[in-house]
Amino acid sequence: MEEVNLKPGSEDNPIVLKNKHQNTKLTQKHLKNSKIYIHRPLLQKYTKNNNGEKGFSFDKARDSFESFTNNVISNPNLKPIDIKVALGLFNILDQINAGEGIVFICSTNELVYQYYGEDNLEVHFTNMETAYIELTPLHELISKKLNSKISNDSLNKVLIRLDSFHYINVTPITYQNSNLGINDKSLKKGKAYLKFIEINDMMNSKCLENIWI
Repeated sequence: MEEVNLKPGSEDNPIVLKNKHQNTKLTQKHLKNSKIYIHRPLLQKYTKNNNGEKGFSFDKARDSFESFTNNVISNPNLKPIDIKVALGLFNILDQINAGEGIVFICSTNELVYQYYGEDNLEVHFTNMETAYIELTPLHELISKKLNSKISNDSLNKVLIRLDSFHYINVTPITYQNSNLGINDKSLKKGKAYLKFIEINDMMNSKCLENIWI
């Protein structure tokens, strides 16, 4: 009998990618319980409700080619460090992987790579896509890009905010977020030393300059 590779991100146990955009199933599930599902809290909080409902929708936003930078610098609710990291990360992804997502080290701990993915440092996802682990920790890459030191803890807080604004999509590489572990209610939320980060395509193809509040 062939042995199953249980490591998170292996071919046998791929990572479940975080939904990039509004999750219809979750929305319907919350509505049944008289609740509202908010996919990206900060995006919902700081944009005009321009779709006739209680939430923001990209559908009504104007199409605009390569709008990521303008959508960042036009947002009055971002902190200076948020803006720097967003633009720095956009540039890093473009330089390293032509704008495609990358698995980054988001920790100062020494990482044991044998605990993740396949032996060639390749991480597998449930949508059949793969990504390689970038061996330089993200806080070091960002610090070099910005010519200014940023701690790993500070960077992780910024990543949470940028994800909540929909600029990026952050998927933790943990067993709890793997195909075999995601439905196991007995598992506690694990600390993510690795994170798959990608730019949300809508933030680069839609103009939000006049929608921020």
